[in-house]
Amino acid sequence: MRNVEAFIKQFQETGSYRTPPEALGKPRKAGVMTSLAFNLRALGGSMLRGGWLARRGTFDNVRWQECGFHLFWETERLGTEVILEGFDQLKGVGPVVVVSNHMSLYETFAFPPLLLAYGEVAIVLKSSLLGMPWVGKTFASRKAIPVGRTDPRADLKAVLEQGERFIREDKASVLLYPQGTRQPYFDCHHFNTLGVKLAQNAGVPVVPVAGQTAFLGVGKYTKDFGPVNPEIPVRFACGPVIPVTRANAKEAQAQCVDFIASKLEAWGKVEVRR
Repeated sequence: MRNVEAFIKQFQETGSYRTPPEALGKPRKAGVMTSLAFNLRALGGSMLRGGWLARRGTFDNVRWQECGFHLFWETERLGTEVILEGFDQLKGVGPVVVVSNHMSLYETFAFPPLLLAYGEVAIVLKSSLLGMPWVGKTFASRKAIPVGRTDPRADLKAVLEQGERFIREDKASVLLYPQGTRQPYFDCHHFNTLGVKLAQNAGVPVVPVAGQTAFLGVGKYTKDFGPVNPEIPVRFACGPVIPVTRANAKEAQAQCVDFIASKLEAWGKVEVRR
């Protein structure tokens, strides 16, 4: 495993990262064996290790970062670049609400550990994840806000109440995916305002993050373990820190959506539906 401590130190200082040429493995072609290797080594390895540590009561933030960044290292082994940018905007800001698009299981594991470089993090996730073998133990040991996605009113209440508690009492940022389910495209009209509402209620800024994780597709038989396309770089870009008030809530929502859509359009690998 690469030196996680050195990676975090560099990332905290610069807020950015791009795979150095010497860290890139031999480029692989998309195919069954490439997908199988990544799903077993990266996702499987992270899930099993995280679950095992959680059962022992030793899955802390450091271990979470190790498991999350393990996906980056395995991605680079396939000759695929990992590119991070703009996260230095989070330095010294304090708790925020982070809203991002949701493409695959990749960001579920790899994205929260990035935010840990700037403070505590609570994550909004499907309640069904907590019932999965190994994975459930991993997320249950973290600051999690489970939602069922069958009762929008109950989900709204859970996110607003628990999210505000994590922000105020634990000084933790809250990460959520307002579009709900994972999609291989970004639909601007289905990116709900839950993140902005939470930020407004808690009196903290909202921060949009664009994620390109089409590297890992949605599976045919199970959404979690899908086909891998090594030709698509993994990218996360942090947008501006946007103060939210009742007066500017609609504008803040529009800024978040536009930042994510514009980044995805500029990268050119993901369909954007405006």
